[in-house]
Amino acid sequence: MNKINLGLLIFFCASFIYANENESQFDEVITVASKLPKENYKIPATVDIVSKKDLEIFQPSSVLGFLRNNLAIDSSSNGGPGQLASFFLRGSNSNHSIVKINGVKINPSTAGGASVYNLDTNLISKIEIGSGPFSSIHGSQAIGGIISISTKDRTLQDSVSIGFGAGPDNYHKEYLRGNLVKENASVNVIAVNNKTTGFPVLSNSTLNRGYENHSIAGDISYGYKSLDASLSFWSSKGTTEYLVFGSPVSQDYKNEAFAADFKLTTKQNYYILVNINSSEDLINQNNENYLGSLDLTQTERRSYELLVHKELKNLFSYSIGLESESEDVNYSSYGTDFRKDLATKAYFGTFEWEQDRSSWIASVRESDHDLYGNQSSWNLGFLHQLTGLWSFYLNSGSAFRSPNSAELYGFGSNQELLPEVSKSREISLSQVKKNSALKFVTFKTSTSNLINFDYRDYVLKNIEEASNSGIEVRYKWINNLVNGSFILRKQNPQDQNHNQLLRRSKLSSSLNLSRNISGYEFSFNVSAFDRREDFGGISLPGYALINIASKKNFTENISLSVKIENLSDKDYFTAATGNGYYLNQGRSLWLKVAYDLR
Repeated sequence: MNKINLGLLIFFCASFIYANENESQFDEVITVASKLPKENYKIPATVDIVSKKDLEIFQPSSVLGFLRNNLAIDSSSNGGPGQLASFFLRGSNSNHSIVKINGVKINPSTAGGASVYNLDTNLISKIEIGSGPFSSIHGSQAIGGIISISTKDRTLQDSVSIGFGAGPDNYHKEYLRGNLVKENASVNVIAVNNKTTGFPVLSNSTLNRGYENHSIAGDISYGYKSLDASLSFWSSKGTTEYLVFGSPVSQDYKNEAFAADFKLTTKQNYYILVNINSSEDLINQNNENYLGSLDLTQTERRSYELLVHKELKNLFSYSIGLESESEDVNYSSYGTDFRKDLATKAYFGTFEWEQDRSSWIASVRESDHDLYGNQSSWNLGFLHQLTGLWSFYLNSGSAFRSPNSAELYGFGSNQELLPEVSKSREISLSQVKKNSALKFVTFKTSTSNLINFDYRDYVLKNIEEASNSGIEVRYKWINNLVNGSFILRKQNPQDQNHNQLLRRSKLSSSLNLSRNISGYEFSFNVSAFDRREDFGGISLPGYALINIASKKNFTENISLSVKIENLSDKDYFTAATGNGYYLNQGRSLWLKVAYDLR
């Protein structure tokens, strides 16, 4: 995208920034900042909230699509649905962010990022995206941030719903949801099936690469007096087709997450939280690789967490806890095989204090890794309410990522690798009104001991450092004319030689508008990304995407949703390889019919 067009887009977006005085309020509650419910604008951190309503209005075809189009977050995809995809929070690597589903970490130890591209959006009730260091709260990998996804649906009445969807490339979807609500308990289950023949994943190929996904998620909750308990699960299985060195390959995959949560409230204002969870990430390649062998990667993880929270009368509160995590890894790829068991124990605490118009929050974590021993991380934030509706905060912290099993024992491995460590700081100024919220953020992150593949020795090494600094402008508003949000991000992700980090833009923006007209819910989204660099010195041109959608409830039970993605039929690329660009969908029409029986 040339500078003139990008400038026009930014000007167009900025023209929607204005204040108004309606009665609506922003009352978003988050848990990623301290593992306990907190009002977003009372936390010294940048957290985006995506509600179930947002997903219904904008109808994203994938989670990564929503992060890119609606939140201006850089992402890359090796082709169409089900292909390997990555996202880059605050310019960090994809494996520098934790992804949790119902509190369960799903990042595998055999690959970089989590398989969030296998999570169907129909399963999701809420997403929290925390940008910045969160290792003191969530442990290893949270250098760039955390994405916390919930599939728990707190519907207040019994209901059954079915839906059918259709899209390009012979895409079809079917889903069934059921909710059962009693006085102290509720049950929610949803099953989704989708399949597509796909389209060519590379610009120099005419071979379609298909994708099939079968998912189910559910939860059971129970509350009685001082006890609240819940069980949740997510399972995704299927087959995806792709290309390796130009040859057609397919793989079977399985992603699963199970969690049991218990909360006990005592008469002394103590909250005792217990979480027990497990996850599995399995990839089984069906075709031999170029070395004449089959690939198999599997991560099985179990975690136990105990948290004790206490609130005191003088506006001081604290949370202390311990966590135990163990993982079993099975790896066979490109002639390298291993099985390993690794464990980590951690002790952590969060301390909060409020006085007048000021508040402090501090968190610290001490992790004991089987191989690396003790790793410490911390975070300190200060928030102050200024005159009027303005406030500002300062936030500083550290984070780390221990090398995963594949980096230590897999292809090109190195058992001498050191953990990656980062230091970050953030300053924000914000104004929150009844019907609008404006926020300015400036940030800087420096990461050392970055793990990278040395093509001269064909081995992983701690050879790089990286940094990213930038500013963000965020605005949300609600009024009788149109509801909307706007994000503008300018950053400078670079290595120690001042080279731009791969697949990350320096400038990105997003504008989201929605309005209900005579029962029709209309939405408009435009996002823009500056040029990026890729492997082999390939330049990825900047681009802008436009998406429109509409939803209509024709009766109390029947609704129709229509979406056009990439309205201008823009050819754009988020990733490349030595022999071509990875392709993305052109202009496409998506339909969904839903029937709700209450």
